[in-house]
Amino acid sequence: MLESAEREALLHALGVEEDALTETERAALDRDGYAVLPDILNAGELADVRAAIERLIAQARLDPTWHAGGTLHLIDLVNDPAFDPVWKSSRLLSAIAHVIGYDLRIGSVTYRAPKPGYGAQTLHADYMQGHRGEYQVATAIVALVDFTETNGPTRIVPGSHMPGNVAVPSDSDTPHPDQRLVTCSAAAAIVFNGHLLHSGTRNASQETRHALQLTFARRTAAIAGTARIENATLDRVGDAAFLFI
Repeated sequence: MLESAEREALLHALGVEEDALTETERAALDRDGYAVLPDILNAGELADVRAAIERLIAQARLDPTWHAGGTLHLIDLVNDPAFDPVWKSSRLLSAIAHVIGYDLRIGSVTYRAPKPGYGAQTLHADYMQGHRGEYQVATAIVALVDFTETNGPTRIVPGSHMPGNVAVPSDSDTPHPDQRLVTCSAAAAIVFNGHLLHSGTRNASQETRHALQLTFARRTAAIAGTARIENATLDRVGDAAFLFI
């Protein structure tokens, strides 16, 4: 098992540094609990990710036990090399490390895509809203299409990662008075504190809203939904395999 100092050194080797973020981005993560990082993927990487999603969806449709429903889901995407540029993004990892520190691991890399009319969720935190003490979890949502105000963008309640009770509507379509709809361009990442109140919103457009979701946690934190990592994946990613153990 790697010591914390060794893990930090390996993250630095992947380009994870405080100055990989702007002062504005760091301040937003601290104050609001989230920041939007534009263009974490280049045009070629974004095209490859989209093509991989189409391929995996086509494969999934051949499985009679796969039920797509109103929101499409794919899991364990770390095992496909098309998604390596996403979870290995130095800017994304730097934002995650800013929230939860360098002793981190990847919980999961998944795909979530609400079809028109779907995608609304109740506000929730990924891990103990308003947690006191060191933050344990951070999440990144990577837009594969533009997030607009009508196609089901992520909503967040700024500052709700800090200790204190926040009243939450009981249904998924009632807006919170302090919520923000986070819009961004395709290839951007919305990185947020896992203790922050957030949710998907209903897709009122005529197109499916495609996105990836990545969860990260302190290595000692217990989190649900840990990815199933294939041995071939650990061999492929080399030194970066420490992020999964």
